[in-house]
Amino acid sequence: MSTVGRAQDRNVDGILHYLHDYLNVRQQQAIRVNPRIANVIDDVVWAQVENLKQILQGLKSFGPERIRVADILVGDDDLKRKALFSHSDQNSIVHEIINRPDDQHGRVAELAIHDMRTLFRAMDPSLENIVQLIQHWLLWDLPDAADLFHFDLQVARCAYLRTNPVTDEIRERYRAALHKRPGDTISDKDLISFELQRLEHILNSFVLRRAEEKAYMMIIRRDEMVGSASSQEVLRLAEHLRILEALEKESGPLPEQLKERYAKLLCRAVDEVTREQAIDYEKKLIAEGKRRLHGYLEDDRYRGEAYDYKKVQMQQLKERFTAEQKKCEPILQTPS
Repeated sequence: MSTVGRAQDRNVDGILHYLHDYLNVRQQQAIRVNPRIANVIDDVVWAQVENLKQILQGLKSFGPERIRVADILVGDDDLKRKALFSHSDQNSIVHEIINRPDDQHGRVAELAIHDMRTLFRAMDPSLENIVQLIQHWLLWDLPDAADLFHFDLQVARCAYLRTNPVTDEIRERYRAALHKRPGDTISDKDLISFELQRLEHILNSFVLRRAEEKAYMMIIRRDEMVGSASSQEVLRLAEHLRILEALEKESGPLPEQLKERYAKLLCRAVDEVTREQAIDYEKKLIAEGKRRLHGYLEDDRYRGEAYDYKKVQMQQLKERFTAEQKKCEPILQTPS
């Protein structure tokens, strides 16, 4: 695979990494509101993400240029990125993500199934609403997921410039972007200042989107409390599963120490306890634990206070920017 191919795959995978994180939190909230969708939402999300992956790998034409959508999203051309989310631009991906109503499809609407919305509607009419919900999630979260990955790439670029010798070839690549004339010196300070400005621009883009975000678009997150009942139940289940595995791995009579233990638990005489009885006992405890865990996971009393997930991320990005800026100070303070 070529270097360009690897970079392109990196961009697609990087964006989807952050998008999956957003979708997981949104799914948790949706299931808390409507537990009945728990059995189907994973399949619907998977199908929508696969569709989005194809969109990210697709090409858009800007004059003579044909550029992949993922590469535009993590690039520095704001106009091209804005075109992707326009409702009128020919390069828009809005209606590739969100299926249009049947009356806006034209002749294709004559086919009963012609997109994800109608596919899942054919399985269960109520699923159409879930499809539309997830498609809107993708549209809301895609710009932020792209910014988070773009921020990671930009931090890595700054780190490389401040920790590695910069060759003349690298300096020449910056000449046009820095508006330097032939013969002008391009210093390390010039390069770091330029890349930090790019990093700040990505941060400001994320911050501005938070100010423009409607309340219904935000991601409400509630973290499980440390030491919650569900956490404790998971630990107990893990221990009993480990014991069950050990019991089933061996055969024959139980060791005396285990016989004495299960004799007390089963209220039997020590010489009456068998391996099969011990296995049945552990399976019963595991089944009961699973039922309790299900109830704990649905009960919000075991979760912390709700908060706006993306605003917390915004603060984290600000802290990362300040930290990177501080690391670059020795170069920035170099006399011109």
